[in-house]
Amino acid sequence: MKKHLAFIGLVLIITSCSGKKDFERVNFLKTDGIVINRDRVIAYFPKDSIPENRMNEIVDTLNLGIMLANKFIGGPIDWQVFKDKKLTYYFSPGYFVSHTSESGEIFIPYWRVKESQSPWLHETMHILLRSEKGHWNPKSNPMNYFKMPMWFTEGMAEYLAMRISYDNQLPKVDLFDSGGYITVDSVCRSNLKKENGPYILKHVGETGIIAKLFGKKRGEYAPTFYNSSCSFTKYLVETYGLDKMLKAVSDYKNEHKTIERLTGKTMKELKKEWLIKIKLD
Repeated sequence: MKKHLAFIGLVLIITSCSGKKDFERVNFLKTDGIVINRDRVIAYFPKDSIPENRMNEIVDTLNLGIMLANKFIGGPIDWQVFKDKKLTYYFSPGYFVSHTSESGEIFIPYWRVKESQSPWLHETMHILLRSEKGHWNPKSNPMNYFKMPMWFTEGMAEYLAMRISYDNQLPKVDLFDSGGYITVDSVCRSNLKKENGPYILKHVGETGIIAKLFGKKRGEYAPTFYNSSCSFTKYLVETYGLDKMLKAVSDYKNEHKTIERLTGKTMKELKKEWLIKIKLD
């Protein structure tokens, strides 16, 4: 119980600090940055960071990604919060984990853009998959950390980004060394055989966050978690249909129940099928 309460306290501190930092990033870029507003994208860059023609190329890529993503998922869909809205990107100075805000803004470290290491399509999918029923951003309720199906929210964003990138030859950074759409299953299998594999596997297909991703050892656990979540989601989408998984991801707070209802199988049964498919069981 003490460890649980301590972690809740840590989550509250992290959430509060993250919100404050995002507020500072927005103020800095709106005061002393360059904004490009075109089609579906509003993008802020630090002044004198990269040539403006490069900024425009990035905005063109973002717009292309949004268009291709909506086409792939059959959008616009009624339940999408951002089906007909602009998406705002803040390419901010500093070192932090790329993320989205409560209001749907996308924050990516500028250095990742400069070094072509930006997970822009993954973060874009998080926003395009936001449902009118609600979303799991912890700022709205820190207890979301303990109830969210993190494997599925991250797995859907990563799988869709990976598949759309593969189908359309869009640039996508391989943050977790999956090798991409073709090899993610085999890399996942190898990851799960590592020392941290059993810990991650226990959380895949279950609700709740993976605590190890929120500490100093994130770098050790993140590849196994993201590749496993992506691989399981890939199996569900390509076995039971994208339409069913989109309905599940849109059904805020009922994702697991919806997956089970639409597939006619329990999460335990689906997980076993997946492990057999990737030759781990």
